[in-house]
This record gives sequence, C-alpha cells and structure tokens, in this order.
Amino acid sequence: MPGGFSWTVFALANVLIDLEPIGLFVFTGDPAHPWLHTLPGALLVATAAVAGRPLCEAWLRFWNRRLSAPQARWLGVVPGITAVQAWAGALLGTLSHLALDALMHPDVRPLWPFVPDNPWRGAVALDVLHWSCIAAGVVALVFGVVKSVRERSDDALASPCPWGWPHILLMSHS
Repeated sequence: MPGGFSWTVFALANVLIDLEPIGLFVFTGDPAHPWLHTLPGALLVATAAVAGRPLCEAWLRFWNRRLSAPQARWLGVVPGITAVQAWAGALLGTLSHLALDALMHPDVRPLWPFVPDNPWRGAVALDVLHWSCIAAGVVALVFGVVKSVRERSDDALASPCPWGWPHILLMSHS
C-alpha cells in the first residue's frame, strides 16, 4: 500500500486510546476521558501505536499464514508497514477518534491545552453522527469491493494461466 496508511496501526491506535475510558470504568465505574482524549494525549497514543508497528507486522504475517491459497489470493496482505504508513495510520486513527468522541462526550477536551473545554460537543446530533458513520462505512465497503474486483480482473488479464486467455476473450466480447 505505497502512499497509503496502515489499517492495522490505525486499529491499534484506536484500541490504545480507548484503554483510558475502559480502565477508568473498570477501576472507578466512570468511563471518563481525562488525559488521552486531548490533543497531547492523542499524539502520545499515536507515538505508542507507531512503536507497535512490529506487532502489527507480526499480526499481518500471522494472518497470511492462516490463509489457504485461494483465500490468500483475495485476503492476503503485504506484511511490511513503512514508517510513513504507520504514522499516517496512527495519526488518522487517534485524531479522528478524538474528533468523533469530542462530538458525543462532554468530558472530552480535544483542543486542550489551547482550549480548556469542548467546543465541538453537540455540533452534530448523536443520531446524525451515528448514521453518518454507518453511511461512511457502507461507502468504504462498496469502494473496497469495487477496488478488489478491479484488481482481480487486472490479475486475470495479466495471468499466464490457461484460464487467462479465454477469460480475456469473454471479457472483450461482453
């Protein structure tokens, strides 16, 4: 994924940032967002997620080993994550998480220490926010499926296998 971002580092960053409210809920009963759900906290979590890049690469290698040959054709991934991809995934993960949580949780202070309170809270109704996230997920899923189908079609056209040339003939006449 040259020039992209790491989905695994993105996911790791989101897990790490939510360890704060989960831990506080377990130990105090209050799922608060006092430290990591601030700009400095999100940047600290992004740094930790980038440091977890080897763990993410190990997970991707493990994932690939678990796939059969037909599955690997569709679900196999490149296990290497560049520093740029890791930072892009980590920053996109923590900053988008911070922004979305700031829209719905009153105790999140996204711009602290520059702004002491949460100016984004209530800017979007909660049901609108939830439906927007669902719609974005559906759109991303559609784009992902279309991209995958196109890549598979390109593979079939370039394939030296015996099924490649009839497939090309069928595609050119359809």
